[in-house]
Amino acid sequence: MTRPTVFFSRRILCLLAATVAFAGTAWAAEPRMPGKAFRRGFDAITRQNAEASLRFLASDAMRGRLAGSQEGQITAQYIISELEQAGYAGQIAEQRFTGRKGEKLRNVLAILPGRDTTRRLVVGAHFDHEGTKNGAVFHGADDNASGTAVLLELARAAKAAGVRPAHTLVLAFWDGEERGLLGSRHYVSELGCDTASVICYINFDMVGRNTDENRPALFRYFYTESEPRFREWFDRSVAAGRLQHLEADYRPCDRTIGGSDNMSFARAGIPIVWYHTDGHPDYNKPTDTADRINYPKLLDIARSAWYLIWRMAY
Repeated sequence: MTRPTVFFSRRILCLLAATVAFAGTAWAAEPRMPGKAFRRGFDAITRQNAEASLRFLASDAMRGRLAGSQEGQITAQYIISELEQAGYAGQIAEQRFTGRKGEKLRNVLAILPGRDTTRRLVVGAHFDHEGTKNGAVFHGADDNASGTAVLLELARAAKAAGVRPAHTLVLAFWDGEERGLLGSRHYVSELGCDTASVICYINFDMVGRNTDENRPALFRYFYTESEPRFREWFDRSVAAGRLQHLEADYRPCDRTIGGSDNMSFARAGIPIVWYHTDGHPDYNKPTDTADRINYPKLLDIARSAWYLIWRMAY
């Protein structure tokens, strides 16, 4: 009869911790304003690196990066290699877990400890896709080699800035999203009561295409409605970076928004931002290829997100 009591007490403690943490999210009272360090990070975001990553991940050789496949493991190893080259040796963690059908999966996390290690900003994208079907490779250039490439650029930006963040910055590459958000769900479940330490989750899923060819800059900007600063900071990011390839369709929402890894965090009461360029005729088809990506738009999404990261974590 004692076990239920212990479980109930733990649950109350978790709820109390979350209530205290999110009764007004604790952003830095005076965040470091964009200056030379911010600019070093901004300038580290390049088309050359982003396009090279995306084209490799969406190549025929990667065979659609199915979660649990050999190519899925190669993708994770490629991400680790790119992070090490960017300066993250000794700051990379892996979360290994098993999928619903026994698949061996793993998240890759790059972690920059903050001056205050009790708070963290998590920025993430999934790297898996649909594999092959009937001999055809489902390349997944937009879904989600695009988000993975953006996240690698942000990892480079954070290192190039050369300053320690105020809060810990976690750059999370998720496995198993196409199988039910498995990687992000695993991460959140492993946090337990420590979900209260996450000040925000920023998600990149399908950030490289045009949903309206007459308005190529258009994309959807989902954010937690009770955090209006998220919209304000996006607007400032466009002005500060002189970003000409972004037109936001604002989607404020205080319910859990489905379709991607942001749901795993929203369900835990964590504020979210989701950059998403929306659907297109090549969605979940072999024709989702690297040559159809809008690279200027993808880069401006990375630059905008760098500004948000700076405001939230630095």
